[in-house]
Amino acid sequence: MADRASLELRVSVRLVVAVLVGAVAAAIFGYGIGRPLVDALLLGYVVAALVFSVPLLWTMMRVGPEETRRYLDGMDPTPSETDIVVIVSSVASLAGIAVMLTGGAHGASSSRQIGEAALAVGTVACGWLLLHTIYLLRYARQWYNAEPGCIDFNGDDTPAFTDFAYLAFTLGMTYQVSDTDLKTRAVRRIVLRHTLLSYLFGTVIVASTINLVIGLAT
Repeated sequence: MADRASLELRVSVRLVVAVLVGAVAAAIFGYGIGRPLVDALLLGYVVAALVFSVPLLWTMMRVGPEETRRYLDGMDPTPSETDIVVIVSSVASLAGIAVMLTGGAHGASSSRQIGEAALAVGTVACGWLLLHTIYLLRYARQWYNAEPGCIDFNGDDTPAFTDFAYLAFTLGMTYQVSDTDLKTRAVRRIVLRHTLLSYLFGTVIVASTINLVIGLAT
């Protein structure tokens, strides 16, 4: 059984901690090492995304249906401030990648160009992970607190966080549902927004990876 204390540490608190840690990392990278501002901000975003997502996913993947229900008890099913902050920052990070890759590396050494390309790949990968983590929670809140049964997992068991992770990451990688059925218009709207954002991230991941490969080749 997962530690109850970790379950009671709400998502908003995790976000605040992640932002603070990311800000420290950005300050060290920017002012301490002397890297450009955009690079420092993107590195801070990477650190914040990992600090937020990895412990939260680790906690959620270890709990069963009853603990999932208790964890979600009282949480508003509508988009929270945390959801909005995370999604907006994730999309903003893509703009930062564009600024860095198009304007920051002209005339720079090949090692710096490769480093910036690698940072771009890491940034978009962490943003991708963060996006699906937030939507995992969004689906779980919708099922438990707004529309019980809105997602049919084709089984008799009450869903746990792992089931919602299955849905969120399947959508993130394939842009479609697999063996789950969406029963309501509201949840289909959530899925539509999720898949559109996932496609955007997927496109940037491919472009950033190509840029990194070109940098390594030259």
